[in-house]
Amino acid sequence: MPFMTSLMIWFMILIMVGFMVLFMIIVHSIRSKNSRQHAKIQHMFPAINWMVKILLRLGIPMTILGPMRLLTVRGRKTGAPRTVPVDLYEYAGQRFLIATHGEGNWVYNLRAAGEGSLSLGRSHQAFTALELSPEDAGPVIKEVLGPLLVSQGVRGSALRRHFGVTADSSLNDFMNASRSHPVFQLSSLAPW
Repeated sequence: MPFMTSLMIWFMILIMVGFMVLFMIIVHSIRSKNSRQHAKIQHMFPAINWMVKILLRLGIPMTILGPMRLLTVRGRKTGAPRTVPVDLYEYAGQRFLIATHGEGNWVYNLRAAGEGSLSLGRSHQAFTALELSPEDAGPVIKEVLGPLLVSQGVRGSALRRHFGVTADSSLNDFMNASRSHPVFQLSSLAPW
């Protein structure tokens, strides 16, 4: 049994090293303005997404913008379950999913299904989702992402670029940003 535990530890270390190498390549590519390297980034996202999924399925907690979970939601066209890593945010005692990269497939699927589940390792929690209006979503984005927008690192600059706002932007600017970055309030979640 100690051999198996040792093997699992080395496997997790190998995965983490691989993830960090890919992350460093992405950071380097984002900082450079070379469009050829930008094209390489687009091809690396599936690999990074795959690695993050593996780590979350193993129950290894990760935080990039917020605590990451695996979102599983029924596909709007096929009805087949679709799983993607997302950041789970908490504000005023409620939990939210914010489309930090804009409207992607998970947003369209969650709109259509209105429900899904979040998981980390073997822990699964079903939820219902309510998409907030821009008037309700703006304050959530400002409060939740405001501290990250201030940071001078990669996270802060990426968020400022995606949302087109800074931490000092008006509430109206955050409401406008929520039109292209939907916010979903989650219900029926037990504490982790």
